[in-house]
Amino acid sequence: MATSYAIRSFRNALLAIVLVGSLTTACKKSGIGGGDVDPRDQYVGTYDGGYQASNLINNTLESSRESGKVTVAITKSEVPNQFYIELTFNGAASQKLTAEMTNNTFTVIDKQSETLVFDGKSYPNSKYTATGQFVEKDFLMNTVTETLQSGVTLSRRGSITGTKK
Repeated sequence: MATSYAIRSFRNALLAIVLVGSLTTACKKSGIGGGDVDPRDQYVGTYDGGYQASNLINNTLESSRESGKVTVAITKSEVPNQFYIELTFNGAASQKLTAEMTNNTFTVIDKQSETLVFDGKSYPNSKYTATGQFVEKDFLMNTVTETLQSGVTLSRRGSITGTKK
């Protein structure tokens, strides 16, 4: 009879260990007890850099490159995987955009058109796209504004780069 009590005690102790172990492991897997890190946090801040832009006809360089200084401020949106980009060009003109992030790349989601000024003429509602990425402490963004006029593609392509302060 003493042997059956020893086996039962051993079995109960083993069952208790398995139960406690599974409960603590389940909590860790579901994120209970440990704060999840927002991947956007590493990109929030101010980046100093520059921009370049050129006008093209049918994707062939038409104008000399325009360039200048840019400051980029990144802040988090209330929406997960989204953030705000505030661009200040040459210390004066500014623009605020919303981007959606996947890993370290992003796409601007709240601006689909803008006026393209080409050879002294304005083309409102030209298609606008902007994509970019974060590489270590660097911010990189490419923009394209484009319209089709009489079978000819007119576009303005730009690049913005900055390094986190």
